[in-house]
Amino acid sequence: MPTGQLNVGLVGAAGRAGTFRSALEANGAHIRAVCDIREDELEACRRRFGAEEAYRDYEQMLDKARLDAVVIGTPMHLHATQAIAALQRNIHVLSEVPAAVSLDECRQLVAACRKSSAIYMMAENYTYMRSNVLVRELARRGLFGETYYAEGEYLHELKQYNEQTPWRRKWQTGIEGITYPTHSLGPILQWMGNDRVTRLCCEGGRHHYKDPRGEPYHSESPVMLCKTTRGALIKIRVDMVSDRPHAMTNYQLQGTDGVYESSRGGPGERHKIWLRKLSASPRWLDLETLLAIDSFAGEYLPEAWRQPPPEALAAGHGGGDYFEVLDFLNAITGKAPCPIGIHEAMDMTLPGLISQQSIQQDGAWLAVPDSRSWTDGPPYQQLHMVLPPALVADPPRPRVPDGYELRQFVDADEPQWLELINRCDLGQWDSQRLQSVRPTILPDGHFVIIHKATGSLVATSMAHHRPTALHPWGGEVGWIAADERHKGRGLGMAVTAAAAARLARAGYRHIYLSTDDHRLAAIKTYLKLGFEPMLYAPDMEQRWRTVKAKIGWHA
Repeated sequence: MPTGQLNVGLVGAAGRAGTFRSALEANGAHIRAVCDIREDELEACRRRFGAEEAYRDYEQMLDKARLDAVVIGTPMHLHATQAIAALQRNIHVLSEVPAAVSLDECRQLVAACRKSSAIYMMAENYTYMRSNVLVRELARRGLFGETYYAEGEYLHELKQYNEQTPWRRKWQTGIEGITYPTHSLGPILQWMGNDRVTRLCCEGGRHHYKDPRGEPYHSESPVMLCKTTRGALIKIRVDMVSDRPHAMTNYQLQGTDGVYESSRGGPGERHKIWLRKLSASPRWLDLETLLAIDSFAGEYLPEAWRQPPPEALAAGHGGGDYFEVLDFLNAITGKAPCPIGIHEAMDMTLPGLISQQSIQQDGAWLAVPDSRSWTDGPPYQQLHMVLPPALVADPPRPRVPDGYELRQFVDADEPQWLELINRCDLGQWDSQRLQSVRPTILPDGHFVIIHKATGSLVATSMAHHRPTALHPWGGEVGWIAADERHKGRGLGMAVTAAAAARLARAGYRHIYLSTDDHRLAAIKTYLKLGFEPMLYAPDMEQRWRTVKAKIGWHA
């Protein structure tokens, strides 16, 4: 992890990458080197940014400039290869969107991230725009209820721009399908609790427009229909060639208790919202009017947007450029987890690539791969934690807050249990899978917590008999999940403690659990309960150092 001032290199510095300058400098980073193939602009660019060095060769910059991080603002077909080159040198990467332009590139990029000690973040700035951040917080707090439908559109006529930046003529308007999905899909996936598209289909329209050479652009308004892990339906439309009034990014979100529709930019149009909490009968409320009410803004608008610094207000994409840079710098200095890491980047990028296959197959429904399951390079090994002997003898006691009940799972809980476990990104679960694990659960070892006021199942854990080669006499605390809408009440800690205590009562002297590096809130809970890291592989010590730095755990 770098110390002191961070030295950053910009590739594509005379173009898009240069627009990151103010956000980088406002947050304490130093632009040490610039890189661009436009030699006539390079020296002026170096002087303008106060950089010590300038390069036309990107890899030469990586090798010579002593960089902590690089910002990639080049044409989209260069993003993956340039990110991989930096990651191979353990240089942190902030990459423009999309992450890659082919499935092979996606696999190579994921493999490079797995092998590198550096952090990769995709710069999807539309997730940071004020209205999108507010909707994300409202959804996180449960005001939309269960979100089950969304729409995203990117309607940005670019025909003349294609001639100024010829790479767009191939990669954005020369390939059938959704070639630029992340601005539309990125905010929606976050609103849906970082859900993931599992299958999709895509169809296009006709070919009404031709470039100055007489060659047709891709079909107008290709539309992608997506189903997610949790069963939500998402419609994405991208049109960069139709003659029409400008309406670049448009969104809708539908839940059981609310709906949001963004302005399409027409006369008098505004962002509008209905939330059952604010109005029992469905009626539109103006989002800006709501934000002018101090009590609403104070409760729901995230702190960063309540009093944004002048640099944020002046930054591009509605302030998104500033806040994404701030998150990137916080991630690489260990102050916070990376919000759009490699797998989130894949979740936003891969559906567009699969749509290009679907449209070539007459709109066939196709599966979208999950980058978390890719096994290129050394097999991924989960983090393991064990309960020390003193706590096995006197295990932590579950503390259930008022208004909640800890009890055993019963068959009638199954629908709610499946809904919770699938919403918590713990893989695909159905009744058959649940039945398959039941033989390993100890009697009275499947715990749930019920919210008394609503009858909702809001947390769960299991006490398993599960000896393995790593834990030959082990009892496992497994499948711990807690509803984000009840965050901060200690529910995850209560169910984890309950399962550990059950294993201790059964006589297990070796109690363990496994988790992933990105599950920072869960790891902090396990550490608070007294679980200790198990350093069973060569990379474990460094991985645990990184995790503890991110959560501020210094014990």
